[in-house]
Amino acid sequence: MQHISLTPKLSPLIAPYSFDRKNCPRRKTLELAQSNNAFVRPVKQDFVRNPRTMPMTRCMILMLVGWAGNEQPIETTVGIIAKKLGRSVRQVHRYLQDAIEEGFLFYSRTKNRMGYYTGIKIHLNFFALKPALPKKRTNQGVTQVADTNDKYLYKRENTATEKKYLDQIEVILKRNGLSPTPH
Repeated sequence: MQHISLTPKLSPLIAPYSFDRKNCPRRKTLELAQSNNAFVRPVKQDFVRNPRTMPMTRCMILMLVGWAGNEQPIETTVGIIAKKLGRSVRQVHRYLQDAIEEGFLFYSRTKNRMGYYTGIKIHLNFFALKPALPKKRTNQGVTQVADTNDKYLYKRENTATEKKYLDQIEVILKRNGLSPTPH
């Protein structure tokens, strides 16, 4: 079953320019990618608004941030990245160089046991890409004393075993130089 927005009768309503194929750029004729419910974690606005990077470099890095999971290095190939972005391998190499120049990532080539190059290992600079976690408060606020009744309605005498236990606790507190009641 497909989503209602993908039905052919509703596509002119959703994308009014999708039916005029003659006067539109080639990118408008490409088929939409199927959603796999993947998402990208939050990134800094400084990264997204950086005017010194190419727009597709930002798209590539956003895709790689989504692939990185728990900030782990990514082992992939340039061809896989090119296929996911719909660009050539040469263009992906340009995007990688652009990202390296801006300090967003670095990569190294991976080899197998025979010495053949099998792909690349990308290390993202998450300090430049992700927002810092909020700082935890060091000074906790003073809590108010609870309005509870301190009268013991069910007060009873301690039994012999309870008295023996409390005496042992008192000996331990005296030995360690601790007061029996907290301040």
